[in-house]
Amino acid sequence: MLALTKHNKEVQIRLLNNSDFDRLMRYLYSLQQETVQRFQPHSFHPQELLAFYAQQGTEACVAIDTTTGEMIGYTVLQKGLLQHDVPRLQQYHYPLQYDAAYTFAPSVRDDWQSTGIGQLMLNFVCSNMQTRNIRQLVLWGGVQSSNEKAMRFYRKNGFRLLGFFEYNGLNEDMLLEL
Repeated sequence: MLALTKHNKEVQIRLLNNSDFDRLMRYLYSLQQETVQRFQPHSFHPQELLAFYAQQGTEACVAIDTTTGEMIGYTVLQKGLLQHDVPRLQQYHYPLQYDAAYTFAPSVRDDWQSTGIGQLMLNFVCSNMQTRNIRQLVLWGGVQSSNEKAMRFYRKNGFRLLGFFEYNGLNEDMLLEL
């Protein structure tokens, strides 16, 4: 899908494909250290990344700058709930729909943040998930409470706070009902 950012720059939003590997590696290595600390659903090592995407139910959404062809946004999607997150999520006593949920981890390249890329990718992901009868999107490992920009984005988009947990600081588990 082609879309325009807040600054009228054309981007392509689509699912990750096999020809994107080099572009994805450039994207990951372009992230500033603070962004890397907030976004690490997988290793940045090429062989481990290939193994990660070989897993059943793992996919991604990407945003591509149509002018340069470079990746400017990347959202990891995993069918279901992460096994290591389930005990923590169950403690909140929220009705989780295990067979109709996806876990996701969004990111936007530092120089493209606050341009609307995150919103465009979230809209694409939600539309895609709804066509598959997915009912819930759960943040991968929650969101760091100190990440105010991300917290505003999730609240603005209707994410529900499930609860708090400690891991390298205070984090919040959030879920979006589709």
